[in-house]
Amino acid sequence: MKFVKTTILGGVIFLIPFVIVVVVLSKAHRIMLLVAEPMSNWIPIDEVGGVALANILALLAIVLSCFVFGLMARSVPAKKVYRALDSSLSSVPGYAFVKGFADSISRSEEQAKSFIPVIARFDDNAQISFEIERTPEGSVVVYLPGAPNPWSGAVVYLEPGRVEKLDMSVADAVKSIQALGRGSAKHG
Repeated sequence: MKFVKTTILGGVIFLIPFVIVVVVLSKAHRIMLLVAEPMSNWIPIDEVGGVALANILALLAIVLSCFVFGLMARSVPAKKVYRALDSSLSSVPGYAFVKGFADSISRSEEQAKSFIPVIARFDDNAQISFEIERTPEGSVVVYLPGAPNPWSGAVVYLEPGRVEKLDMSVADAVKSIQALGRGSAKHG
């Protein structure tokens, strides 16, 4: 029962950003069509070509809006707001994992140092994991993801000799975990 519960929760956490983007874009599309409606004197919306042109104009307006907001997001005040939100969300379970995963996709492997794919070795087994950081005392903080749901797992502190970096990206490690280890032999 716990497996089903954590798997559903992981699915929800994974789907939330996609659903939000779809809802926001569909709302924006409707708003842009309402804005385009006064232009019906110049664009015959009653005809098929006019409807297509109105949709294209609405889509272009959405893309332009995203570009403008993207420029705004690069501003100093927007970055301050982002940092404040990021620090307040860091206590939300799963946020750090999702953020680290997103960072690894949007940046190069060298820049995405928050999650390093590793093999964590125990007495009689080993597990694909993620090195999070190293403590001042020399221990390695390792996140042990669950399989097939990497969104839940455990955090352990290991001696450095029990942790070996894998030659794979975070995305490859997550795919391997979700596939119950299938395809991981070529990296280990």
